[in-house]
Amino acid sequence: SAAPFGPLLVPELKKVAENVQFDDIRDSALAALKALTKALGHSSVDEAVSAVMADEAARVEEEQRRIEEERNAELAREEAHRVKEEEERRMFKEAMEAQRLLDNLAAQQEEEKKQEEAKKREKQKKSTKSTGGKCQGCGLKKCRKTCLFYAGN
Repeated sequence: SAAPFGPLLVPELKKVAENVQFDDIRDSALAALKALTKALGHSSVDEAVSAVMADEAARVEEEQRRIEEERNAELAREEAHRVKEEEERRMFKEAMEAQRLLDNLAAQQEEEKKQEEAKKREKQKKSTKSTGGKCQGCGLKKCRKTCLFYAGN
């Protein structure tokens, strides 16, 4: 019946036996410690303490291994997340650069179109004939002598 709590009681009873000033309490603690070690199947108190400490060390080592595995898994997840974010940033930058180039190209084409229209208007202003081939002054294909733009042909 002492087996489940024995590993917990042995170190505490040893501390009590070492730290108590009264002889009768110390003797009682030592007697309880010896009885407990015999009940746990150990031949001496030191052997019981070392067995308890070995169990505790194994438990601590297992806990440290588990924590290290969790830490490594978390680092791997963070690295994968960082790589994914870098890829998304790179794709976003490429998309923004492509959109900027498209916008520049559209603006350049619009500017060329405006310049072409301005040239047509300027040419139209200097010409005596309209786009349909008629005179801008009199509206006829061949001007009369009374037209401002009559060339005298």
